[in-house]
Amino acid sequence: MEQSQENRQVEIEDIENELLSYDYKLERAKESLDKARRKYEVSRRELQQAKRDHQLNTSSDTERQLRKAEHGFAMAERGVDSRTRRVEFLQSNYDELNGQLQEIRDGVTAGDRRIAQQKEKIENLVAALLAKAEKERRDAAVAKAAAPVSKPEVPAPSVAEASSSIAQESSVEAEVEPLREVDPELLDYVRRERERLEKLLADGDEGKHTFRYLELKPTRGESIPFEFLGHNQYRLVAPVEAGRQTYEINTWKFRRTIPADDAGVPYVFIFDARRLSRPRLVMYPEYALKSVEADAR
Repeated sequence: MEQSQENRQVEIEDIENELLSYDYKLERAKESLDKARRKYEVSRRELQQAKRDHQLNTSSDTERQLRKAEHGFAMAERGVDSRTRRVEFLQSNYDELNGQLQEIRDGVTAGDRRIAQQKEKIENLVAALLAKAEKERRDAAVAKAAAPVSKPEVPAPSVAEASSSIAQESSVEAEVEPLREVDPELLDYVRRERERLEKLLADGDEGKHTFRYLELKPTRGESIPFEFLGHNQYRLVAPVEAGRQTYEINTWKFRRTIPADDAGVPYVFIFDARRLSRPRLVMYPEYALKSVEADAR
């Protein structure tokens, strides 16, 4: 759950950066639209004046001025239309990003509640186990203080019987061992990132390599090279250590928290270098990707 929260925080940062970019684009687009509207108003007045001049004094000069004014007005009208469409397009994307941002923030709030609930359950479970252990300790002390009761001798089991018993117990344990549960929110995150990557690489055009080499250096251990996928997307799979980790990719550093259960588990690392001022590191356990791919089939 905590890792899912970190994934959401990464998404929030990405969207906030996109919104900053759209803030700049929208401001420039609106300035351009205002300028186009002023030009449109000037050309409209010039066209009206040219029409009056031509009506009052029809000549080749006034006719030429009228045609020039009509052309200027048509160009100004098209300029306003194109800039209006651009503002509407940018505003639509800006509003959509804001909606996504709010949705993820709501997910963070809900995730915080879930984590608090799970922590409360764990605390209650620990308290119950401690109480049970204490009761068993007291019961054992009472039983030890009681008078001993003789028991009939039981013959020691043979090696074959012991081996058979152990094999049966192992078989039962294997049958009842639960499958690993994958957090639904982690699956949603992996699914979104998988779809994003597939859509980005769908045209088959790899593009140019931005880096001569790109390596991941974990907190401990040797550096691992990335595989270039295209469109400034890089991928590798490597086992991770549990706890708070710092991953260094060339000169960039990324901090992530790995759940204790994922110690030694292979993780998928996707480095998105399309925006070098703010690159992204997407990472998730390989078993989650396999679950998503199995669901897709």
